[in-house]
Amino acid sequence: MTGKTVQGWTIVHSKRAKWREEYDGVFLGERDGMWIAGRMFLGKSMRDGFTEGGEWRGATQFTDPAMHEAYRAHLALQDYIRQAEDAGDCWDGMFNQQAQAAIDRHWARQVPLTGAHDMSAGWVHPGLGGDVRGHTCMLPAVDAKYELLAYMRRSYVVNDAFREFVLRDDRSRLKEAYETAIQAAGPVKFSVAGDHFSLSFDGSCNDNDSLWHTARRNPHPNRKGD
Repeated sequence: MTGKTVQGWTIVHSKRAKWREEYDGVFLGERDGMWIAGRMFLGKSMRDGFTEGGEWRGATQFTDPAMHEAYRAHLALQDYIRQAEDAGDCWDGMFNQQAQAAIDRHWARQVPLTGAHDMSAGWVHPGLGGDVRGHTCMLPAVDAKYELLAYMRRSYVVNDAFREFVLRDDRSRLKEAYETAIQAAGPVKFSVAGDHFSLSFDGSCNDNDSLWHTARRNPHPNRKGD
């Protein structure tokens, strides 16, 4: 059901499974930066979780304008995980990671990137014993944005920032960072609590990747790299 629109909400992730001769399910959705997590109706098939009018069994909407979108999505994800744990056979060991990755994929596609040049994503965590770094090879722009958001998701300092109440308001560096990442259509650099993130037209090519030999690749003419 991912990508389907229900009552104006885009389904970002969903899970439906059979439980004691019935099907149960949960869904996570976004609309204009607002988020929703809910339960589908019990039914007899994988397809009858919503009514013909797009109604659901129950849901919690995260629409507080005092919170930035990343924080609304964070709260919706936590609620979505709790609801999946309660739904019949919907939660498993990969559920949390898959749902978080689905949010990043959704955000990576928020800005049309047709014609955008390939980019690489990078992350640096400074440390007294030396920096910890992550860097991708050159990727299509939408894939590079996904990897950038994945770096943010896996960053300890970003996850720690979500726990700080003061960082929920509109002045939040976390808000600015996520808005920068989601809206990026080219190179960007920003920081969250000391960790540095970037998208760049420069980087190494993965010659073992067959995609490099297709029309999908779009390197910037002035890029630096191998």
